[in-house]
Amino acid sequence: MRHIYYLAYIIYLILIISLIFFDQRKPLKRFSWILVLTFFPGLGLLLYWFIGSDSVSEYRKRIIRQRHGKILNQLNEIVAETDSLFNMPSSTGLTFHKKYCGSIYTGDNNIDIFTAGVDKYKELFQDLKAAGESIHVIYFTIHRDDMGIKFIDQLIEKVKQGVEVRLLYDGVGCLATFIYPLVRKLRKAGGSVLPIRPYTRYVNYRNHRKIVIIDGRIGYLGGMNIGSQYRDGVRDKHWRDTHIRITGSAVHDLQKVFLYDWVTSVRKVGINLHHDLRRYFPAPKVKGSRGAQIVANGLFNSNAGVINLAYANLISQARKRVWLQTPYFRPSDTILNALKISAALGVDVRLMVSLSFASGGVFNRSLNRFFLRQLIGSGVKIYGYKDIMHGKTMLIDDCGLAIGTVNLNTRSLQIDDEIYGYFESRSLAEEYEDVFNRDLACCVELDRFKIEHNNLAVRAIESALSFFIPLS
Repeated sequence: MRHIYYLAYIIYLILIISLIFFDQRKPLKRFSWILVLTFFPGLGLLLYWFIGSDSVSEYRKRIIRQRHGKILNQLNEIVAETDSLFNMPSSTGLTFHKKYCGSIYTGDNNIDIFTAGVDKYKELFQDLKAAGESIHVIYFTIHRDDMGIKFIDQLIEKVKQGVEVRLLYDGVGCLATFIYPLVRKLRKAGGSVLPIRPYTRYVNYRNHRKIVIIDGRIGYLGGMNIGSQYRDGVRDKHWRDTHIRITGSAVHDLQKVFLYDWVTSVRKVGINLHHDLRRYFPAPKVKGSRGAQIVANGLFNSNAGVINLAYANLISQARKRVWLQTPYFRPSDTILNALKISAALGVDVRLMVSLSFASGGVFNRSLNRFFLRQLIGSGVKIYGYKDIMHGKTMLIDDCGLAIGTVNLNTRSLQIDDEIYGYFESRSLAEEYEDVFNRDLACCVELDRFKIEHNNLAVRAIESALSFFIPLS
């Protein structure tokens, strides 16, 4: 009997080594998985199935493309028509976004920036009340508090008025927010509601986007989910975030992202749209003069590492400044090295991270310090925001500005579905420069002493927690 066990284990080792041998990731990561699967056969195989292998996700994408290929092709054709209306300026950032990320350029947009939840929600609810055709929503989390209840009630009211309401929510993101009674209420009223990627085996592949599209003409995206904490803060801490409202042709690309995500989430063949597909892409009523691109990863991207490489490209093209805001700092090697190289070349690189968190404070602070320590001596200026900094922004030189859902951590850069708006506008960049400078008044500069001055026990905790970086 023992010989049978030995033989079975040898066959198992051959199979897992063969499986991981053809994995496209770095050799060190592949070797790490081989060790896990070798010494923890049952648990290791389970972990690899859920969080280690990309084959499940790629298989699912192929099935979706086969099942919904016709509507996906139609979406691409409609958005391509919008793309043909504008001449894209010569820019490394714009060119990379278009050629590698598949992002169209539009030049007729208005952009409003919100840095406080109360302002964003006020404008959002006004637009929701005025909706006449459709409301399409994706949120990573919707909290079951007064703000979440008000939001769902508003959607229900619009359903009763005959407006098409579709809501996507991330099943893992909403796991602890107890929104299911609200979801059932909206569905019972006639709204269409789906969890994003509703299969357990996709638990590691989350959708972190936060977007709203109203009548195909107004779009919202940024760092704020639906919940009272984004308006009121947490405990005694002020919540600082960044969200934007877009009108203009860039909303068409937002609509495309939503409909692709909707297709990704349905379990059946039909997706039951209320209108002809083109009706979801009306001509803008309000036009501006700001150039914009919507950059997103997911089903419609055939290229790998879209968000990670797009961010790295923006950092590496900077000649004067790179000013970043992120709550979490666990960058990929590509981003970390790009920051170091830019600073070494004399670019004014500033990084603002949060010192406070709604939850997991010790965990998040420890992992932030683990990576911030690697920037010591590089020339990068590091600032700690005393309250909760949840904005995800990047200011490039005199006119480049990125605002969206992208944290500088492993999940956002390499795993989750994310989105950001990229704008090349000197006036918009100047507006956000003022925002950044005001935020500096709420910061403490983290110099070498503040980052390095930790005892051995603290360093040990940080090193131990660093093993969980792929999950954070």
